[in-house]
Amino acid sequence: TTHIRKNIEMRLKICLPEDLGSALMDGVVLCHLVNHIRPRSVGSIHVPSPAVPKLSMAKCRRNVENFLDACRKLGIPEADLCSPYDILQSDIRHIRKTVDTLLALGEKAPQSTSTFRSWDLIGFCLFHILFIVLMYITYHWNALTA
Repeated sequence: TTHIRKNIEMRLKICLPEDLGSALMDGVVLCHLVNHIRPRSVGSIHVPSPAVPKLSMAKCRRNVENFLDACRKLGIPEADLCSPYDILQSDIRHIRKTVDTLLALGEKAPQSTSTFRSWDLIGFCLFHILFIVLMYITYHWNALTA
């Protein structure tokens, strides 16, 4: 568990308590970890607020389910996934395999999603510029021939 703690702390630039299982049981750190490896894997994360420093069990469960869904979408095999119950019960033995697989995936997969998104944006802009130019030419052509 020490190497998992150090790896999470290094990636997320946070300090985790000695009891790693309890730090992971609300799913917040796990959701941030999967988002660090693949941005926007988990769309919304329920986080504690100063007014309510402890999440309800329903919000913890939602975070945990979102984390596991994101892991599945990243291609982590079911055999390597722990159950929501394991996380909610702070069972670090079962959580370790999932987190290890996720961290290994993060080291193997280059962050190429931003490249694709930038090309998508360039294509989108070029399409709309071309469309506007064609509309301009059509409008002026009709004005000249009328």
